[in-house]
Amino acid sequence: MSTQPLLPPGPLGFTPLQTFRFMRDATGFMRDCSTRYGDPFTAPLPVGNVVVTGDPEGIREIFSADPALFEPLGNLILAPAVGDNSMLLLGGQRHKRERKLLMPPFHGERMRAYGQMMRDLALEATGSLRPGGAFRAQDITQAISLEVIIHAVFGIDEPERVRRYREVFASYMESYTPLLMAARPLRRSFGGMGPWARFQRHVAVLDQLLTEELATRRGHEEGHIDILSMMLAARDEDGQPMKDEELKDELRTLLIAGHETTAIGMAWALYHLHRNPETLERLVAELAPLGARPEPEALMKLPYLGAVCDESLRLHPVVAVVGRRTRVPFTLRGRELPAGTGLMAAICLAHVDPKLYPEPDRFRPERFLERKFTPFEYLPFGGGARRCIGAAFAQYEMRVVLGTLLAAHRFSLANDKPERPVRRNVTIGPGRGVELVYQGPRQGGLA
Repeated sequence: MSTQPLLPPGPLGFTPLQTFRFMRDATGFMRDCSTRYGDPFTAPLPVGNVVVTGDPEGIREIFSADPALFEPLGNLILAPAVGDNSMLLLGGQRHKRERKLLMPPFHGERMRAYGQMMRDLALEATGSLRPGGAFRAQDITQAISLEVIIHAVFGIDEPERVRRYREVFASYMESYTPLLMAARPLRRSFGGMGPWARFQRHVAVLDQLLTEELATRRGHEEGHIDILSMMLAARDEDGQPMKDEELKDELRTLLIAGHETTAIGMAWALYHLHRNPETLERLVAELAPLGARPEPEALMKLPYLGAVCDESLRLHPVVAVVGRRTRVPFTLRGRELPAGTGLMAAICLAHVDPKLYPEPDRFRPERFLERKFTPFEYLPFGGGARRCIGAAFAQYEMRVVLGTLLAAHRFSLANDKPERPVRRNVTIGPGRGVELVYQGPRQGGLA
């Protein structure tokens, strides 16, 4: 009598080629495996054999389960970038404590207090554009998003300090390459000359900057609305504040998760809007009554603007998968998996399921006006007990900045070359950064 294998079928054996395919094009790799082996399937990845599902029911089983059944899966890839104390890598009670301490600043009135600042930074970042000039959309959206984080998280307004943070963090992110993410053997200094040694130098510079910031700010948080002040003032159930090492790792996490993801989502939205003139025309018509300096709360009420942002994140989730590791045996889609099994909810697969999204590779925002998707069908920020705490902040920023840019300015694509997703570091973005040409201020009428 044959016994059912413990793990579902999938590609055999971990190889450098599998790693390269996953790191270079996670969505393509996952779609190919799903087509060949069904759902769920087992993928050999740098973190070990991982059982992957993109089926909404499988995702529901993972996200709805008791979070105590799992521990984080992404330490190998994320730990060097965000630190061991990051909420992304914590499990159990420590994760619950950190999440509770960090949640308040990202919701309600506190979050909306940043709306005018987001709008003004968007207008300021495009102030130097001249008609006929070419630029990369992602350079603009990334500059805006990073400034939003510096102002909102750190409460920094002085131009010189803003410039310092911008330079330090840009160098930090550029030095953490996809190769360092995937290949642990490369994480050696090689006499201070290799890519790991370079990254560690940037880690030290950022750590020093954050250490100085905490030393200056601790004890002076009262009366400030920036997120760092709220984090410094937060106390757990035992009345204890967050330690400096915890704060620094969470700040690194916020810098990465808070600026890369939103910037990439906005760049993709600008790309697809300008490849689809009728979609851009409909959005500009919706924006027109708000004028060239729209109020943030008015932008949040625009249904088509929201649908454009949602469709951009559906087609191009900044993170393709979210992972867990089972602490005890776990049943997924009727198959019992042993303790220690890696699990991944494949956002990239759920978002292109033709049963949910007809013509899944087409940019069609109307689908988000025609029906409401469950948290297991549309999940650009993950889900369950580990859903991104900055999701509401990111969606708010994306709507305010994108709406402001298109209400004030006219753009066109610089060429007809299609953009392809490529891995930047932790995130996946447009390979050439979306090349646009500035056509001038919007003076009424449509693009």
